[in-house]
Amino acid sequence: MFFIRKKISVLIFIFLSVVNLYAFEQTLTPEKDFTVGDKVTLNIKAEGLTVDSIDKTKLAELNFGDFELVDVAVAADKSVDFILSTYKAGKVELLSVEIPYTYENQQKFIKTKAIPIEVNSVIDPKNPPQDIAGIKGIIKFHHGILWYIPFLIALIILILAGYFVYKFIKKKNRKPTQEEIIQAIPPKEYALKQFEELIAEDLISKGLIKEYYDRLSDIIRFYLKRTYSVDTMEKTTTELYQMLKDKIAPEYNRALKVYLQNCDFVKFAKLVPSDEETKKDFDTAKEFVEKL
Repeated sequence: MFFIRKKISVLIFIFLSVVNLYAFEQTLTPEKDFTVGDKVTLNIKAEGLTVDSIDKTKLAELNFGDFELVDVAVAADKSVDFILSTYKAGKVELLSVEIPYTYENQQKFIKTKAIPIEVNSVIDPKNPPQDIAGIKGIIKFHHGILWYIPFLIALIILILAGYFVYKFIKKKNRKPTQEEIIQAIPPKEYALKQFEELIAEDLISKGLIKEYYDRLSDIIRFYLKRTYSVDTMEKTTTELYQMLKDKIAPEYNRALKVYLQNCDFVKFAKLVPSDEETKKDFDTAKEFVEKL
C-alpha cells in the first residue's frame, strides 16, 4: 500500500510539473505582413508570470532563432511582452524557447511554441533598384587655367584681409596684462611711484621693518633690471655687484653693494634700525634711482 501511494505521489508531481511547464497562452502581434526591421510582440500569459518574476540573467541565453530579443515589457493586462525583431527576409522561424521565472518561491518554466513566419524584404520586387549608373564623361572647362587666376588672387586677398581684420579687432579688445602696463611706464617713473606707495603703506609704524626693507631692496633691484636688462631679482648682493661692474660707475656700484647688504642685515639678521636710519635709507634708495 505504501508503494502504491508513493507511485501516485510521483505521478501527481510529474503531472503538476507538466502543467507548470505548459499552462500558458502566447500571442504574436502582428500575425503576418512582417517587414525586415519591424518589431513584433510575443505576448505570454501564465500564472505568476510577470516581468519582475523572470530570471533576467537567462534572457541573454534565449535563442529565438532568426529573431533578436529587443526588450521585455509589461503589457496592458500585466502579462509579459517580448519585443522581437529580425533582419532576415524570406521564410524564417521564431524558435521555441524555455523561459524560467519564479512564482511563490518556486522555479517554473514556460516553453513557447515555434512559429514559422514569412518576412517581407524592404525592396519592392516590382521595382528593383537600378544598376549603378555609368561613369559620366570628362567635364571640360570652357576657359583656360589663366582665366581663373584673377579669381584665385581675389579670393586670397579676401582671406588675408579677413585675417588681418580679425587680428586687429582681437588686439584692440584685448586687455593689457600687468606686465604690459608696467612696461609702458618708464623705469624711473615706475620706481618713484613704488616709493610713494611704500610710504603710503606705513609699514614702519605697523612694526613691519623686515617687510619695509625687503620692499626697498626690491624697488631698486627691479629698477636696475629694467634699466640695464640684467636679472637682478634672484641674484645675491655680491652677484649683482659683479654683474653691474661694466654698467655703472664703480663708486655707485660699491655704494649700492653696501646699501643692499645693509638691507640684507635687516631682512635676514633681524637688525632693527632706528627711525632716523629708516628715513635715511629711504632717501638713499631714491637717490640711487635718480642717479643710476
